[in-house]
Amino acid sequence: MQAAFTTKYGGPDVITYSENYSKAQLKSTDHVLIQVANSALNPIDGLRNRGYMRLLEPDSHPHIFAYDVAGFVAEVGTAVTAFKKGDRVYARIGESEQGTTAGFVSVRDVHVAIAPKNKPLLETAGIPLVGLTVLQSFEAGGLKRGQRIFISKGSGGVGTFAIQLAKHVYGAYVITTGSEKKIPLLKSLGADEVIDYHKTKFWEVVKDVDFAYDVSDQPWAHAMITKKGGVVIALRGAPTAETAKHILSTEPGLVLSSVLSAANFLSSRFAWWYGLRYDAVFCKASGKDLAQIAQYIEAGKIKPLVDSVYDLKNAKDAMEKLESGRATGKVIISVDDTLDKAFPRA
Repeated sequence: MQAAFTTKYGGPDVITYSENYSKAQLKSTDHVLIQVANSALNPIDGLRNRGYMRLLEPDSHPHIFAYDVAGFVAEVGTAVTAFKKGDRVYARIGESEQGTTAGFVSVRDVHVAIAPKNKPLLETAGIPLVGLTVLQSFEAGGLKRGQRIFISKGSGGVGTFAIQLAKHVYGAYVITTGSEKKIPLLKSLGADEVIDYHKTKFWEVVKDVDFAYDVSDQPWAHAMITKKGGVVIALRGAPTAETAKHILSTEPGLVLSSVLSAANFLSSRFAWWYGLRYDAVFCKASGKDLAQIAQYIEAGKIKPLVDSVYDLKNAKDAMEKLESGRATGKVIISVDDTLDKAFPRA
């Protein structure tokens, strides 16, 4: 099969393409083998490729990377009852599963969902990791209708999804940041207020939000704008004891245990100082959550936003675009667009 993979830890320059990589096989009776139409990149892919995640999840090389996939079921394990060959699906793979920048990938059935029927797989591929991250973040923080939420980095993959979910599903009042030229787009997605970060520091003008969603790794700034009793949820940062316990239940190890214990101590003091609730959310693969997200997309409440599309053989260029920080929406990798016959690529 064709595949893009890394040969060692490093940046985009260590990404290699081959048309003769060994084809992925079903790994277990509860797995689904997906023929990949499209994959998508996320910041964690670049971090993992560079070795920054090796204490949490060491990789052997060659390493096929990326978590997001959209495609068709090619084969199902004997224990799988929810899917059949030919189903049009999408998924965020598990940590121990082979990546998605390849012709086929074997995924646990509980991580898979039927893809939204009204969108091409090229767009759907960019949803799983960011969609799950945002949905699980809002659930963890208890976002409620009518609350004021601040979302940093509104034009990124997480931000564009978070704005839409907060506004059109949760019914929140949404404040975000973006450059002047991105303001019309962000408002069209549902933002009530957009702060031009080139001109204004958000912590100087935003006050008393109920929920601060820290996508930019600025915990103190987000705490400053959150009212007493409010919530700060971070994508990067120190997890609470409960979250750390969940991570350790699936990722045991002395080094990781020590890191998370120290991190929990810091997050507890951080929350106490500001009189708010703080947590860092770690995305959990979930077909059930993806099925819910598919309903939101089919109802028109969420619109996938694609920045650019690269053929698999140009995965190196795709990673360079992702790491440039200039993408508005998702960077998609086309593995085999001919599979999605209902939505032929122009």
